[in-house]
Amino acid sequence: MTDERGATRTRPRWGLLDVAAGIVLFVFLSSAARLLAELPAMAAQPRLAYGVEQVVGGWLPLLIVVLIASRMRGRGSLAADFGLRFRPLDLAIGLLAGILLRFTAIGIAEAVRLATGTPATPFTGGVGGDPVWFVLTAVVAASVVTPVIEELFFRGLVLRSVENAVLGSHDGPRLPGARGGREITAGVVAVVASSLLFVVFHIDGVPESAAAVSRLITLFVVGLVLGSLALLTRRLGPSIAAHAVFNVSVAVLDILVAPAVAPGLS
Repeated sequence: MTDERGATRTRPRWGLLDVAAGIVLFVFLSSAARLLAELPAMAAQPRLAYGVEQVVGGWLPLLIVVLIASRMRGRGSLAADFGLRFRPLDLAIGLLAGILLRFTAIGIAEAVRLATGTPATPFTGGVGGDPVWFVLTAVVAASVVTPVIEELFFRGLVLRSVENAVLGSHDGPRLPGARGGREITAGVVAVVASSLLFVVFHIDGVPESAAAVSRLITLFVVGLVLGSLALLTRRLGPSIAAHAVFNVSVAVLDILVAPAVAPGLS
């Protein structure tokens, strides 16, 4: 088996078992992080509690599983195993896709609001009194670190594992003109499955408001688009860029819109 440059590479052994391990580890660490955040000493420091929940309960389990899968059960390269590669074109693709997804999210929120008859709500909470903390959370954490880690897991490990399971083979280079019906089916199933899991990982209790419902619908649509980008290009550059642009657009709207409390955005 050879890669895009013709170099010999070993056949990976990662797959759905690694995805299951990631789910279990995520549930365990996120539950542990939540319990830690509720301790009196931690609750008195909300920023520290946020950091613990974000790092321990969010990033760490996904990153651990991806790294172990690549190092111990794959080729030892995130690029070769999961397509962690970037090209200049990926920035343009990501910018366009991220902006379109943000407008789609606003449209979904408005449609759900009109369908349920709920009152308009502000888009987000605004910058607040600490711009440094805002940059660290809304820009660095949400728009830089999170897209890389989540794309590695959902559109890297999960998508490729499901696709390989449907195909009955391990990930490998796609031959020109060899994309038959079974491969198309495998791609569709993989994109949908990874999108559904993406939504599940972001559920925080039972959705009880129109804003929560629109958020879940939006997450699924975002998952479909990012998964399609990863599937079609066989690399994560476009999906990471689109994910980053989509997330950072929240910070931009916080700065531009939140002070005016724009109606209809949720």
